[in-house]
Amino acid sequence: MSREKKVFSVAERAALQSIAEALIPKGGPFEPGACDVDLIGTLERELEGLEPAFREQVRWLIRVWDWAHMLKPPFSRFSSLPLEERVRRVQEIYHSNRLLPRVVVEAFKQLCGFAYAATPPVAEALGAHGDCLDATQPTTGPRLHPLKYPELHGDVDLSCDVCVVGSGAGGAVVAAECAQAGLRVIVLEEGDYYTSEEFREPPFRRMLRMYRDHGGVAALGRPPIPIPLGKAVGGTTVINSGTCFRAPGPVLSAWERQFGLEGFDEETLAPYFDRVEKVLHVKPVPREIIGSNAEVFERGVRALGLHGAPLRRNIEGCRGCGVCVFGCPSDAKQAMHLSYLPLAEQAGAVIYARCEARNIMIEGRRVRGVEAAILGPDKEPGSRGRLRVRADRVVLACGALHTPLLLRKNRVGLGSGQVGKNLALHPALGISATFKEPLYHWRGTLQSYYVDQLHLSDGVMIEVTTIHPAMALSAAKAVGPELKHFLADLPFRASAGLFVSDTCTGEIAALPGFRRSLVLYNLSRFDAARLLRGMSLVAEIFFAAGAIAVHTNLPGLERVTSPAELKDLKNAPRWQPGDLHLAAFHPVGTCRMGPDPANSVVGLNGQVHGVEGLYVADASLFPTCVGVNPQETIMALATKISEGIVGRLAR
Repeated sequence: MSREKKVFSVAERAALQSIAEALIPKGGPFEPGACDVDLIGTLERELEGLEPAFREQVRWLIRVWDWAHMLKPPFSRFSSLPLEERVRRVQEIYHSNRLLPRVVVEAFKQLCGFAYAATPPVAEALGAHGDCLDATQPTTGPRLHPLKYPELHGDVDLSCDVCVVGSGAGGAVVAAECAQAGLRVIVLEEGDYYTSEEFREPPFRRMLRMYRDHGGVAALGRPPIPIPLGKAVGGTTVINSGTCFRAPGPVLSAWERQFGLEGFDEETLAPYFDRVEKVLHVKPVPREIIGSNAEVFERGVRALGLHGAPLRRNIEGCRGCGVCVFGCPSDAKQAMHLSYLPLAEQAGAVIYARCEARNIMIEGRRVRGVEAAILGPDKEPGSRGRLRVRADRVVLACGALHTPLLLRKNRVGLGSGQVGKNLALHPALGISATFKEPLYHWRGTLQSYYVDQLHLSDGVMIEVTTIHPAMALSAAKAVGPELKHFLADLPFRASAGLFVSDTCTGEIAALPGFRRSLVLYNLSRFDAARLLRGMSLVAEIFFAAGAIAVHTNLPGLERVTSPAELKDLKNAPRWQPGDLHLAAFHPVGTCRMGPDPANSVVGLNGQVHGVEGLYVADASLFPTCVGVNPQETIMALATKISEGIVGRLAR
């Protein structure tokens, strides 16, 4: 390896190797271990392209972990312990309720697991060749022309009618709608611009570069919950599943009844949903690319007489490659960089990438613009200048975790005390089942099929979700020898996910001196019980489809081999919220909308209470969890808010 690629010292490499071997030991039913592949070299090659601060964090974590084990007998560094003892300690911590040590092991498992799965011997052993179900040559979608460093540097002053901060589902829609109405629009995006050329690179590389905090965003609480967010031109739509649901009528009625959202009922919003779906080419997943995962699940659904159907997604020319969460290599998923942002550019909008908004300029009670730092490449961190945009209207669309952070930093919109509060996560858990025949369930559409049997009664939506082997390894609730059994079984598994409309809420806390948010959230027993009921139904469906085992990841009931054992799943008191292995893809609610400035952050027109010309157009507007994948609802609300902005500026 060349000198510049050596991210770790000799001692750090040895310590990291000792951790990797404990997480993924050699032998067992899946032969290759961490010591059999170039795991450390793969990790170093990927980290070398990232900012030095992140590399130093990883190095510091390795050293602390290694030396911390000297505090207990036999008072030796972790790397000096026998392999058997290392495996025992990793397993003990991973399955414990000690939050901080468990999070550290999770972090090592994610880094080592992705690097391990990225090596050719492991991909070959799993049969993970990156094949698409449709071998048709993909077409190339539209390309954007964002400005960024080095062509953008120094002190830059601009002016426009509307400055949009964030280019995801909300920001891209506002940019397109306002630009097409003849307004001068500037879009600021902290992330970089990626195209399908980058989306053909290894999944591990894509995750480290296109996910915020390199995939490390998480809610701290009971249990800790990862929150995958995109950081790119196009926002999280670049790395989401592309699933499109309209907000359910009962949810919109509750918003109107409980929170005063008049004019946001199902009938009024229908034309906005229609427009969004037309731009995104929303359609059900075609049967020819739905994949074995959905086919098996549907077999069980029909056997039980339940209602299920292919999901509707924003796709045009989808080939069923199953890698949506790492960016679509076919330019088929109509994320914002392929749909609304090209419309915005064609109408005259200008996109500035690698520009981090930091200051909202306000004079009196009126917004005057935004100041942003011009960022250099990830591997060369630091500001390369200052971009000041003077604008009559500023629209914040940074997402539910970062819009409240920007408002708090600038001490704007704080009158109600609700900024950063009321966080709903729409928590999700995965469940898999083993079948006799190999399924290679990651081949086909990522999210493909849904069952809404429990949606009205329990707020639980079931969605069949394939998992790329690298992500499946990272998400598996297993380390050491048990992880090797998981890997051997993986080609024979099918998988599904389920979301619960959470009744509990968390908050976004700001750390002094840091620009990152601290997400605090505890799952309630009530919501945990509903997730367990959903898990029970998913297990019944898998057994009806012919599964020989269902894997729940629950302590004491990890593997179920018959429907008779499922009665324990409905006995919620047996398991605590901390026993669930969750993820959250749909954070909402932290700048909730409402007519009363005393208990809401944003008015019904999207404008921040008390600040003329400052708007919010993202998932933070939602008063509660919407109960389904929120992308389309964000976009419909952003369309409605844009209509108001255009109307006010036109007067």
